[in-house]
Amino acid sequence: MDKCLLDNLLERYRAQPVGTGYIDVIVLRADFQPFVAELVSAGFRITTISWWEYVEAIGRQSKYGMGGPISRYYPGRFAECGSFDEVIPNQSLQDLIGEIFRVVDNKDLGDEISCSETKSLTPAVWLDVDKTWKNQLGV
Repeated sequence: MDKCLLDNLLERYRAQPVGTGYIDVIVLRADFQPFVAELVSAGFRITTISWWEYVEAIGRQSKYGMGGPISRYYPGRFAECGSFDEVIPNQSLQDLIGEIFRVVDNKDLGDEISCSETKSLTPAVWLDVDKTWKNQLGV
């Protein structure tokens, strides 16, 4: 795995880590599929998908989430939803990518909060990388 490549992918896809590591890398759904496909194809292991609400204005109250960071790339902020999905390891690249896409496309938090109905529901990936790696993008 190449840290420089990872940081470049984060920048290219406007993927924002929460904190200084590579857990909870939030990426808007418009960029999610190509970002994940490149990550997995480059050998990065996604262990978990967590869920955030993108709130379009910093001062606006979130509907589903709790606290979270201001977006580095967009005018709003993110609010943590507290839901997690584990990714099943040891699959072929295509199967793994397909499973991650299915988990995101079919996510349902209950109370009519689903990816298909709630455009603000935003995935984040947890990456299994060297614990000493620190990113320069997190908040």
